[in-house]
Amino acid sequence: MKLLSPLALGVALLIGWWSSSPEPQQEPGSVILSEVFHLGNDPTPEWTEAAEQPDAANQIEFHFDSSTCNVQRAVEITARHVDEVWLVELNGIPIAKLKPGAERTVTVYPLPANLLMAGDNVMRISTARVSDDITFGPVRLLDRGFDEIYQIAPVRVKVVDEATGLPLVARLTIANAAGELAPLYYAERQPTPVRTGFAYTDVRGEALLQLGAGVHTIYASHGPEWSYAKVDLVHVYQAESAVLLALRHEVDTRGWVSADTHIHTLTFSGHGDATLQERILTLAGEGLDVAIATDHNHQTDYAPAQLKAGLVDHYLTIVGNEVTTDIGHFNAFPLPAGGPLPNSKLVDWAALVANIRSKGALVVILNHPRWPDFQRGPFGVSKLDPRTGIFADGLQLPVDAIEVFNSTDPGTKWEDIIADWFGLLNAGSMVRGVGSSDSHTVGDPVGQGRTWLPSPADSPAAISVEDLCSNFRNGVSSMAIGLFGYATVQGAASGSLVQPVDKKLEVKFHIAGASWARVDRVQIYMDGEVVAQSPPLGVPAGQPLDLDLSFQIHAPTHDAWIVCSATGPRPEGIWWTTLMPGVALLTNPVWIDVDGDGHYQSPAESARHAVDGVSIDPQKGPKIQELARFLSHCDGAVATQVLVYAKSLWAADYPDKLQLLPAIASRYKNQLLPLLDQ
Repeated sequence: MKLLSPLALGVALLIGWWSSSPEPQQEPGSVILSEVFHLGNDPTPEWTEAAEQPDAANQIEFHFDSSTCNVQRAVEITARHVDEVWLVELNGIPIAKLKPGAERTVTVYPLPANLLMAGDNVMRISTARVSDDITFGPVRLLDRGFDEIYQIAPVRVKVVDEATGLPLVARLTIANAAGELAPLYYAERQPTPVRTGFAYTDVRGEALLQLGAGVHTIYASHGPEWSYAKVDLVHVYQAESAVLLALRHEVDTRGWVSADTHIHTLTFSGHGDATLQERILTLAGEGLDVAIATDHNHQTDYAPAQLKAGLVDHYLTIVGNEVTTDIGHFNAFPLPAGGPLPNSKLVDWAALVANIRSKGALVVILNHPRWPDFQRGPFGVSKLDPRTGIFADGLQLPVDAIEVFNSTDPGTKWEDIIADWFGLLNAGSMVRGVGSSDSHTVGDPVGQGRTWLPSPADSPAAISVEDLCSNFRNGVSSMAIGLFGYATVQGAASGSLVQPVDKKLEVKFHIAGASWARVDRVQIYMDGEVVAQSPPLGVPAGQPLDLDLSFQIHAPTHDAWIVCSATGPRPEGIWWTTLMPGVALLTNPVWIDVDGDGHYQSPAESARHAVDGVSIDPQKGPKIQELARFLSHCDGAVATQVLVYAKSLWAADYPDKLQLLPAIASRYKNQLLPLLDQ
């Protein structure tokens, strides 16, 4: 989708001074509080620096003398176990929020010159909510100002489209000379999101950064369709620097739009750190076309904030909800802003999803099915066997799709989720796959995991939400991290039903990526087995990817499904921020109708048909040898389902017959024999 010209923007951000300040070394100053106080409501005998019992619940204040005023100074505070917002005030004026963290940490905060008085001063520490215990103190008044200690000076950055010169809302990544994320100061003064090592430009493509002196590398990026740019900067204290970075649009996605189905805000989800106003800008900065708001059990409408920020021409917003329950998390959309919420207390899958749909949702997605880890996620609890696609507790998934790519879930390997999905497809589930970010923070890029869907729209306002939802439900889409692409079989797209021609299938796979993306493995799967793959692609480093690969594969003897996959290494540079091992692209299935009956039959259905067709001898039981010819020609997915179904059908009355199956299907023996032992 073509990026449109940005409009005016103004968003506010307030975070503490602590977010960007490294600890100074041996900074001279004087102690203004020598004691260490325990604040809170619980005994903490493990903390040796303070009393076991709290000195106070939610606030203390202390006095100190200063001989100077109207001079820039800084204050050094030692604190431990800060979770909630603890506010520091000087002479009745808020100056900082304590840095969060479990360990005892020394942090420096700035003191405005006009707040420090000659003579008596009062410092106060307080919280509105006592839910954690902290230690506070000692406190030192430093002899120099914050800017001087950290050698801070401004850097003005502008990002533009190289072809047009128009400004781009972009993500900035700033590294120090050691290659680490650099501290950024005075974030609360900036109208755009700022975190340690990260910032976003505004709608004019501009950002004002406050950096310490030294050598820095500044990167700019704008999602997977664009190049990145970088510049090395020697920054000098008390001197302003200016940087211009130009990005190239390198990936042609005309006819397609990108969507993130899983997005959070601190404002309404209650955790993470991206406020609603920050989220609105980060969505534009990552080049998304469709943003689906999915705060936990809340139906967030981005549209008013998007309109106020002047960003309505950048992307389409859809109101959704991450229905957060005891049995799993379910993204649902569209839903009415301010409308009735789905019943998140339901624990029956069918009843829950029916309730979600009754509120207006056209799409229901099961999120991160193996989160928080392989065993405790919904698929682990229901004991999904990825080899068979069958849940031990009999669960039948009533959702439209599952998250195959979630770019902020480190708990499960890609291969495990893909194996789960392939197993479900083989067992007869028609559940589709999606890609999403699940971003809760500014630091985790929204839209890094995304879903690509066809759309003729040339502007966000022209995107049809109904058509988009239909494509999600029918799997007319691809999912990706860092890549773009799609596949066709016999000229038909994902979600289509096709027939072989002369017992052959032509698979075409389009793979595209910016000049920073590489692909080193391309595989074509049929019923979960690799049936074709490409040799090394030989694309020169630093060149955009624009590949059109073609494969001729033999048609199976039974109906099947085909999925295409491309993966590559992690892009180089600290600017690429992800928990994932690299870049990836995965298409949704094309369904193969081998017998031409106009109906797709899953491996499980093919297996049931074959087993049900076996003759039964009244004296000896099923004539299991009749399966021999079928098993010799079917693929491993169907053979697996034959064993599963035969076991359920014959185990009680004819257990001896089951022992013959591995010998009959000898080429699958090693794969299938363990299934008989369960």
